Amino acid sequence: MRLHFQTDLHTHTIASTHGYSSLTEIAQGAADAGMKLFATTDHGPGSPDSPHLWHFHNYKILPRKICGVWLLKGVEANIMDEFGSIDMNEKELSFCEWVIASYHTSCVTFRRTPELVTQGYQKLCENPLIDVIGHPTTAMFPCDFEAVLKTAKEYGKLIELNEGSLQWKPGAMENAAQCYGLCKKLGVPIVVNSDAHYHTLVGKYPLSEKLLEELDFPNELIYSLDADRIMELAARKRGVCFEESN
Repeated sequence: MRLHFQTDLHTHTIASTHGYSSLTEIAQGAADAGMKLFATTDHGPGSPDSPHLWHFHNYKILPRKICGVWLLKGVEANIMDEFGSIDMNEKELSFCEWVIASYHTSCVTFRRTPELVTQGYQKLCENPLIDVIGHPTTAMFPCDFEAVLKTAKEYGKLIELNEGSLQWKPGAMENAAQCYGLCKKLGVPIVVNSDAHYHTLVGKYPLSEKLLEELDFPNELIYSLDADRIMELAARKRGVCFEESN
């Protein structure tokens, strides 16, 4: 049975220079895909192609809805080391309403052993400002999934199932079967995101849906199916008020 997703909480605009669509185009893509809520999450300053910090500081000018879809103003922060440090401090993150944290090869210099990557994810989970662990299944950052997921559950972090990784990252599909099988076993909630860098990809999850069906993954652990659930989380954690400002 086909899943009916209401959110896409990981998208990139032309503010990240390997993105190819404007924020309005991304919003229209979300509307076309039937999304009720989307997040704009351009890269944090540790990435070579990140926008200036003013990009995030100026989020206040954006309306709460664009193209009829509710907006969360966020960031994909970069995990910078094996200690779970990220590239934005508490003040900088105060401008954001949704925080994904991900490892990227362009941002780290440590030796990416499973032990050190696992440690980095576990330390990251201790940061109360992080909402989601982004695309943890790429082969470039091997880890002990069970150890990471147990820590994520302890600290209330969501685990991302990233459609873009399944499409284009080597080893991601094989790792995903293990990772999300463990999420099911351990009761760890997930969000399914596109990581779209072009507007026609927003809200499209064919490989993720196939994997979830094969795993017989429980709907109650898929937060992406219910926009209200995410909106309630953002309201409770960061005081986000979902009212149209203009």
